[in-house]
Amino acid sequence: MTVELKAIRRYPVKGMRGVDMPKATITAHKMIPDDRRFVIATQSSTGQDGVHEWARKSNFLQLVNTPKLAELGTEYDDATSTLTVMRNGRAICKGKLDDAMGRTVIEDFLKAFLKNDIAGTPKIYSVPDTQFGDMKEPYISILNLASIRDFGERIVQAEIDPMRFRGNLLIDGLAPWKELEWEEDQIIKINDGTFRVVHPITRCKATSINPDTAVSDINVPLMLRKGVNHLYMGMYIEPVSDAVITPGDTVTIA
Repeated sequence: MTVELKAIRRYPVKGMRGVDMPKATITAHKMIPDDRRFVIATQSSTGQDGVHEWARKSNFLQLVNTPKLAELGTEYDDATSTLTVMRNGRAICKGKLDDAMGRTVIEDFLKAFLKNDIAGTPKIYSVPDTQFGDMKEPYISILNLASIRDFGERIVQAEIDPMRFRGNLLIDGLAPWKELEWEEDQIIKINDGTFRVVHPITRCKATSINPDTAVSDINVPLMLRKGVNHLYMGMYIEPVSDAVITPGDTVTIA
């Protein structure tokens, strides 16, 4: 069976909902452009100096510590770095994230929206030439949709939204869990792009938050442990060549 790239997603603001991309221009040894480019923090989490370099996700607002963020949708215009925040399908605020006034618009909304959920005032940060993936290295996450379906149907006995796992590349046509057999430094080809396998992604409690309701409704790490005897869903890969990839591209496992 042909393995196909079904979707490409990025998360311009770490902790907020991802957006689908019609294509992605990949640069060797870089994350997807604008993926996790911005973070939300408070003075209590980062100190008075703010954010000046890559830091662990525990320093920022994210679903595991601020599940109410899941109630918000997003749209993102990379040409202008403009974020539109959606709720119930309706745009409720918009701002240019690379502009102080634009950030303030989003920050003021988040301050009111999260007033009962966080201590301190939320601030949006970015650092030149820095992306705030969970790993400091420039990795891209890839999810096998068949593994997610198997996890839902056989273990949870409910449909599982892949958005829980916040992947960049969603593939289909591979047998469930087959991606966990990929070896370190094995080569994956997507269109004319070459990627090397890094390692499986260990899942934390953030995946227990329902991305539509913002409620912790499934203990995903526990059910992974009970159902398949590990905590993995998806793999980290690293691009080793430049490429343009598009949903519908064939994925070749060398």
